[in-house]
Amino acid sequence: MLPGVQLQPDANANTAEGEKGSLGTHENVPEWTYPDGGLRAWLVVLGCATMSSTCMGWGLVWGVFQDYYHTNRFPDTSLSTLSLVGGLFSFSMNCAAYFFGGIGDRYGYKKMIAISCLLGYLCLLASAFATKLYQIFLFQGCLLGLSLGISMPLYMALPSQWFLRRRGLATGIAVCGSGIGGGIESLFVRPLLSHLGYRNAMLVYCNIYAALWIVAWFMMAERRAPGYASIQKRWLPSNIGPVFYSIALSVFVGIFGYLSPYYFITTYVKDQVPSLDPKSILVVVPLVVMNISGGIGRIVAGQLADRFGPINMFFTSFFLGALSQLFIWTFAHTYAAVIAFALVYGLVGCWFLGLLPVVCAQLFGHNDLATITGFMVLANSPGQLSGASIGGAVFAASGGNWRAVSLYSGCTMLLGSSFVLYARFSHDKRIWAKV
Repeated sequence: MLPGVQLQPDANANTAEGEKGSLGTHENVPEWTYPDGGLRAWLVVLGCATMSSTCMGWGLVWGVFQDYYHTNRFPDTSLSTLSLVGGLFSFSMNCAAYFFGGIGDRYGYKKMIAISCLLGYLCLLASAFATKLYQIFLFQGCLLGLSLGISMPLYMALPSQWFLRRRGLATGIAVCGSGIGGGIESLFVRPLLSHLGYRNAMLVYCNIYAALWIVAWFMMAERRAPGYASIQKRWLPSNIGPVFYSIALSVFVGIFGYLSPYYFITTYVKDQVPSLDPKSILVVVPLVVMNISGGIGRIVAGQLADRFGPINMFFTSFFLGALSQLFIWTFAHTYAAVIAFALVYGLVGCWFLGLLPVVCAQLFGHNDLATITGFMVLANSPGQLSGASIGGAVFAASGGNWRAVSLYSGCTMLLGSSFVLYARFSHDKRIWAKV
């Protein structure tokens, strides 16, 4: 028990009642369960942000590796095939998230996070010595995704143990590391590859990850609600129903269009602005802008979710992300226009991922949150695996027409946003209600 926390006589009873999570009001949750701040709580958030900057950040920086492989190591391999490596990483990570989220709820978050970091380091180290494409698929796709997926739902859910009123902001900061980390990594990965060569660059890269993971692990801590151990753990919430499926279906469909800009923006810049030196850092600047603005966007989304409701912001993310692809990327043919698209899409298109734990906490309660968040992350898996590859196939089938790619991914995100509306209006039919 933390210093300064006052237990009430009927604490366990109130906690059990308050944590049932029936479409997410918190009036019955006792205040002492959520300290809503303090140095220890914000250190937890910082540790989670460091984890997300590396684990989730790897998927966002994949576009740089993909372009390097396509240009230097495997020039005869199509973009669609190379995109499958990044897709396989995301698919494996999201599949692992559901199972290991449940394991973490049962046996402790930090134990599973330590295992995740150790296995992730070994995969990155092994990939430094990879010379064949199948080895890249194995070590940077399947096994790395499984390893990092162990910790993914845990550091996403952990801030919810420490915050209530500012839960959206805390979670947004925790997952903003993926965007900011991906942006920073995009800046130094390309020079590393150019100046050190592939093997040495990967050795430097994986050891930087190891140092960050050690620091993050010591900053994180669990704070279980009183009576938590006596609550029966489930693999799905007890109040599963149409609202649950509404959120899951939205994530399942919308994610097919989410990653295309991240995977293809570097190649797109080289195609649309041939005057740029292909080895110049300017080629990856749009990806850097997209990643960093994505990190900032997740923080903003957390604040907006606390103010206007997480489900409202969850819908807004998919909806505005779709519109930015349809109406900005489609017509971005100059370097300045591509930068503008990267900035806008990063700011608005990635909110939904950071808001998933907040939405789940509001709808289904705090207990088993890593399990439930893991299931929602699992719904990402098919789109993470094949969404960008389908975009590559669309690009090839259309004769190299980038407009076809933007229309495909934008319309897919727009369709995904529509499925959120059932959960939104089932909870409150008022248009301007905070939900």
